[in-house]
Amino acid sequence: MRKAKTLEKQENSILPIIGGLLVAFAVIDFIASFAGVNLTAFLGPASRFSPIVLGLIGGAMMNADEERA
Repeated sequence: MRKAKTLEKQENSILPIIGGLLVAFAVIDFIASFAGVNLTAFLGPASRFSPIVLGLIGGAMMNADEERA
């Protein structure tokens, strides 16, 4: 009996990489805020919430690739 070969399609997407970088930057921004360094001063008063927003966007980008598969 002959077995059929199945080819798995591998897609290299950049979304999880960018999402991971955004999450990493959010963590660094959060830790730096305790040291008194504002990495996102260009955002003005919104820089207070930038680690949360960047972390959520990065997490969504990391999960978006899994849901497409």
